[in-house]
Amino acid sequence: MRMKTSFVNEHVEIHIDNGIIFINHLTENLSLEAAKEIVKQRLKLCYGEKFPLVLDLRKLKSIDKASREYLSRPECIEKLCAGAFIVESLFQEITGTLYLNLHKPPIPAKLFRKEKEAIEWIKSLPCSPY
Repeated sequence: MRMKTSFVNEHVEIHIDNGIIFINHLTENLSLEAAKEIVKQRLKLCYGEKFPLVLDLRKLKSIDKASREYLSRPECIEKLCAGAFIVESLFQEITGTLYLNLHKPPIPAKLFRKEKEAIEWIKSLPCSPY
C-alpha cells in the first residue's frame, strides 16, 4: 500500500517532498475549525515520523485569537522538528515575530521572505533529511 503524501482542501495544500512537509495557506482567514483540520491532516501525513516544516503564510491576512491560541499548544507542533515560516508583508513579519517571541516554540522556528531561503535553512538543521 502506498502512503499518502498530500492533502488539499479549500483552506490549505499540504504535501511532503524530500523529507520536508510543506503547508501552503490558500485563504486570507484562518478559523479555529480550519486550524484543527490542518493539524489533523498534517499529523496523518506524518505517519508517526518527525518532519521539518515550511509554512507559506503569504496569502494569510487574519488568524483569529482562538486559532492562535490553539496553534501554540504542544499537540499542534507534534511530529515537527523545525518550522520555517514564509511571509510577504512587513505586517506579517512583525506579527510573526511577536507570535514566535510570545509563544516560544520548543523547536527551531524562523521567518523568511523567500521560500528558497526557508528551504535552505531547513536543510541546514540537524533534523533535516539532508
